[in-house]
Amino acid sequence: MANTTFKGPVTSLNGFIGGPNINAKDTQQGGNTVFTTVSATAISDGTTTLNAGDNEGLLIYVRDGAAGAPVYAFSNATNWLRLDTLANISAT
Repeated sequence: MANTTFKGPVTSLNGFIGGPNINAKDTQQGGNTVFTTVSATAISDGTTTLNAGDNEGLLIYVRDGAAGAPVYAFSNATNWLRLDTLANISAT
């Protein structure tokens, strides 16, 4: 079981998948899983592909989504959008 500490309200309609955690013993909800950009509509960890259309509201760490740099992104049900600029994720 993971330890979780929150201060203030946290609301999630479809869950969070955080960045890679080198101390995690599992890959659920982030853990050691690193997602990379496939396209503006899909990200993958090499085994599992998450499509934006199926994951509206999901917030996730993408290793190369800010022109090759790491960024948090979320799905608006059409594309994965960078949290910092609201532009589509892109590996280049």
